[in-house]
Amino acid sequence: MGHFSEQAWADFTRGLDPSSNAPGIGAHISAGCLECKANLGFWGRLQTMGTAESSYMPPENMVRLAKLGLAPKQRIQHDGWTTARLLFSNLSGLQPAGIRGSGASPCQLVYDAEGLTVDLRFDRQAQRGQLSITGQILDRKVPSEPTSGAVVVLWTEEGYLVATAEPNEFGEFHFETALLDRIHLTARVGRRKVHIPLANFR
Repeated sequence: MGHFSEQAWADFTRGLDPSSNAPGIGAHISAGCLECKANLGFWGRLQTMGTAESSYMPPENMVRLAKLGLAPKQRIQHDGWTTARLLFSNLSGLQPAGIRGSGASPCQLVYDAEGLTVDLRFDRQAQRGQLSITGQILDRKVPSEPTSGAVVVLWTEEGYLVATAEPNEFGEFHFETALLDRIHLTARVGRRKVHIPLANFR
């Protein structure tokens, strides 16, 4: 473009100019070169558009919902899986299906099956449209051994896979997901397979 290369203009408008053309470009524009003034305006507008591009990104929760809708459908196979029973809820007198009314307070649920204890904490962030799930799997049969090789999977009611996690050496795992109508959690530790139907968190 004009008296300077496209690379020189791109560097100049970004304040980089590794080729040391900045003084020359500035002096040339000050001398009244109309063509270079036009080029400067073009590259300046291009730089403004590039800087503003990040503000056009959709919210993260909307991206996750879109990916969820396009994900391949996988039906949860309940055969051979043990449905866990609820041992503890910090919401007095509230059954899992009623967690919808729990407001913004964190919810803690503890489940038991196949000698495994699954401790779950749910933080519902309604304004962001997100749900944070922090959990821990403890093996009561071998409490001193880490739950190595365990896999925890989060599903929708319709059978869509939402996310997977591998617990660390302490059995801890974490999910961040969009608020969904109903979700299921499955945990596989060795040959033991546990299924936990959860609540409506939307």
